[in-house]
Amino acid sequence: MSEEIITLIAAIAFTVIGVGTFFHYFLMVNGWPRTWGQVVGNEAGRRTDAGFDQWSYFPLVEFQATDGRTYRIKGDIGLNEEWPLGQAVQLRYRLANPQHATIAKAWQRLLFACVFMGFALASWAALLDQQGFIRL
Repeated sequence: MSEEIITLIAAIAFTVIGVGTFFHYFLMVNGWPRTWGQVVGNEAGRRTDAGFDQWSYFPLVEFQATDGRTYRIKGDIGLNEEWPLGQAVQLRYRLANPQHATIAKAWQRLLFACVFMGFALASWAALLDQQGFIRL
């Protein structure tokens, strides 16, 4: 595969991920209510990174939604040690489906989107440079 094709694939992939994450960020900030939940347990997950096994602990969080019902979700932020039981955590959830919730802060989602959009812009610039339209 040529260098231009690889750069084009990277540019498209980074753009799709970045735009999708921006879209999710705006939906989350503008339409997902914020509430507090409590850590009621931990779920361990193992991953291999650079040949080493590493454990991450994800909190099991209970919260009450605006419909008055209590929900339990697995948090989306893992730590190297267990989350303290009883710890209060702020979260956002979808009104239509409170099981779809996140404990990640909105700025974390925005930062993630910005990083991917930065990679997308760099990839598009590299492609334009390869085609001779600009010189970097």
